Amino acid sequence: MPKEVKDLRKSTFSGAIWKFMERVCAQVVSLVVSIVLARLLLPEDYSVVSIVTIFFSFCNIIISGGLNTALIQKKDADKLDFATVLHTSMLLSLLLYAIMFFSAPFIASLYKVDLLVPVIRVMSLTFFINALKSVLSAYISGNMQFKKFFFSTIVGTVISAVIGIIMAVKGFGPWALVAQQMSNSFIDTVILFITTRFKIELKFSFKRLKELFSYGWKIFVSSVITVIYDEINPLIVGLKFSGADLAYYNKGKSFPGLLNSTISDTLAAVLFPAMSKVQDDKEAVLSMTRRYIKISSFVVFPLMAGFFAVADNFIRVLLTEKWLMAVPYVQIFSASYMLNIIQVGNLQAIKAIGRSDISLILEVVKKSIYFIIIALFVFLSGSPELLAISSIVCTLVATLINTFPNRKLIGYKYRLQLMDLLPNFIMAVIMCLIVLAVGYISLPPIISFILQVLAGFVSYLLMSIVTKNENLKYLLKLVKTFLKREG
Repeated sequence: MPKEVKDLRKSTFSGAIWKFMERVCAQVVSLVVSIVLARLLLPEDYSVVSIVTIFFSFCNIIISGGLNTALIQKKDADKLDFATVLHTSMLLSLLLYAIMFFSAPFIASLYKVDLLVPVIRVMSLTFFINALKSVLSAYISGNMQFKKFFFSTIVGTVISAVIGIIMAVKGFGPWALVAQQMSNSFIDTVILFITTRFKIELKFSFKRLKELFSYGWKIFVSSVITVIYDEINPLIVGLKFSGADLAYYNKGKSFPGLLNSTISDTLAAVLFPAMSKVQDDKEAVLSMTRRYIKISSFVVFPLMAGFFAVADNFIRVLLTEKWLMAVPYVQIFSASYMLNIIQVGNLQAIKAIGRSDISLILEVVKKSIYFIIIALFVFLSGSPELLAISSIVCTLVATLINTFPNRKLIGYKYRLQLMDLLPNFIMAVIMCLIVLAVGYISLPPIISFILQVLAGFVSYLLMSIVTKNENLKYLLKLVKTFLKREG
C-alpha cells in the first residue's frame, strides 16, 4: 500500500475519533441542557425560537453558498481562495441581516407573535459569526485538523449552556434560548479563530470566486432544496396548527436528531475530505463508502430503534408530562433517521469525486417527489403527527435515489449495500422488540426506563459477539490504535 494512502488512513481514523469525541461531548452537553431547559421553560417559549430557526436555516445556507464545500474539495486551496470566500460570505451576511431586520414585523404578524420582531433582529447578528465559522471549518476540515473542533465545541457548548440555564432560572423565557444559541456560535468561532491562527487578509479574486462557484453553486442549490424540504413541515405545522404543536414537533425531532448527527455527520465530515484526496481512485472511494455504511449503521440502527422503544418513558422521566405530546414525533423521526445514514454515505461519495452535477440532479429529483408527497400529506392529514410521517416516506425515496448513481460511479451495487446493512438492521429490530417488551412490565417510569436501556445495550452487544459482527471488532481495534497513537 502506498505511503500516501497509509498516511491518509491514519489521519482519517484519527480525525474520525476526534470528530466523534467532539460531537459526542457536545451532544451530551446539548442533551443535558435541552432537558434542563425543557423542564424550566414552556413549549410556548420554544415555539418563538423554533419559528426563527426555520428562516435562519435558509439564511445560513445562502451565507456559505456551497463555497465552503468547494474549499474542502479543492486540493490546492490557498490563502487567496479562503480570503475570497470569507469576504463574499460577509457581504451576503450583511445583505441577509438587512432583509431579516426589515421583514421581522411581517413574520411576527404572520405567526401572530409580537416577540418575534426583537428576537429575529438580535439573532440575525449571528450571520456574521457563521460566515467566519464556515470558512474556518472548511480550513480545518481540508487540513484534517479535527482536534481543533473538539476543544472549541466543548468550551462553547459548556459556557453557552451555563448562560442559557441561568437566564431560564431568572425567568427570561425564550431569551434564554436566544442567549444560549448566540453565545455558543460566538465562543466556538472565537476559539477556532485563535487555534487556527487564521489571518483575515484584504484579498479578493473574481477569478477564484468563479472557479469555486463553478463547483459550489451546485452544492448550494442542492443545500437550498434540502433546507426547503427540512423546514417545510415545521413551517406548515406552525402556520396550520399552533406554536405549541411546532414546539412538540421540533422537540420530538431534536432528540433522535442529536443521536443521528453525532454519528452520521461526524463520519461524513471526515469522510468527505478524505475521499476528496483520493477522488481519482474509485476503489479507495468505494472502500471508504462501504466502511462508512457499515460502521454508521452498526451504531445508528440500534440507537434509533432503542429511542423508538423508550420514547414514552424518556419523555416522562426527563422532560416531565407537559412534553408527552412530543412522544409520537420521537418515534416517527427515530424511524426516519435509521434510513438517513444510507443516503448520506452515498451522497458524500458522489460529491467527493467532484460530481456535484449529479448531486444537484439527485436533489432536484428527490425534492420534486418529496414536495408531491408532502402536499398529499398536508391535504389529507388533519394532525401534525400524520404530517410528520411524510418524513419516513421521503427518506425511503431518498435512499433509493441516492444509491442509484454509485452503482456505476464507484461500483457500489444494491446487492453490496444490502449485504452491508442487513445484519445490523436485523439485530436492531430484535433489540427494539426486546426493549418494547421490557417497557410493558408494570414499573415506575424511571425504573422501567433504566431497565429498557440496559436490556437494549446488553442484547445488542451479545448479538454482535455471538454473530461475530465485524463492525464491533473494527471499532474496538480503531479505538485501541487511536489510544496508542495519541498516547
